Amino acid sequence: MRVSSLRNLFLTGVAALAIATIPAGAWDSRNFPNVTHATHSYLTEYAISQLAGRYPEVSAFATALIDGANTELHELAVAGVMYGVDLNAKRIEHQGTNEGTADIDGWWADALAAYQAGNREQAYFYVGIMLHMVEDMGVPAHAHGIHHQGNLTEFDNFEMLGLLNWRPDFAGVNRSDPGYAQPWRYYAFSREWTLADAPDYRDTDTFALTWLTATDAERALLANRQARTAMVAAWTLGSAVRAFGL
Repeated sequence: MRVSSLRNLFLTGVAALAIATIPAGAWDSRNFPNVTHATHSYLTEYAISQLAGRYPEVSAFATALIDGANTELHELAVAGVMYGVDLNAKRIEHQGTNEGTADIDGWWADALAAYQAGNREQAYFYVGIMLHMVEDMGVPAHAHGIHHQGNLTEFDNFEMLGLLNWRPDFAGVNRSDPGYAQPWRYYAFSREWTLADAPDYRDTDTFALTWLTATDAERALLANRQARTAMVAAWTLGSAVRAFGL
């Protein structure tokens, strides 16, 4: 077996052991103890790179954006305060769910209020959290509302494959920006696009766990979903900064 193949299998084993005790969201986040660059970071960094030339402020607050995008505020209790935000209180207020949130527009309202109050760092942290939720809708299990957690008996193989492989196919992006004035509307847009790409995704156990064992169709779905989710993140961020008045 080639060294690269052995490495892939080793990383899969390490990741599997990690998720035995720590809950995971959709795409993996930075607080997840994986051995790769977090997918939520990749997605948000791409969005920032697409906006930075026109809106330098997104680069100035890139850390807050990426921190927000790596914050898991779903249905499970969390602890701590970041950027002046009581994470668990906000998670409850904005109705975190296993697949995402029942109050995506509430996250945007917080971001806009913070920005208008002059707290730009907190505003971009909130935008990052909103991006996290929009990005989560790029995962088939989340778009379909299939309940799962990050443990050995209840995790999503698609997410595991994405954790170890960042291979976005931007040439496969087949939609354009709908140009929403309200950034939170991209949450439903992201979900609908994912459902169109994976209408029959119902079983989190049967998808391949490694790139080596994945079928061409599974590889294509992951590559497309990564690229298309990154694009939606960029469109969402663009809508947010325009709504900020930049």
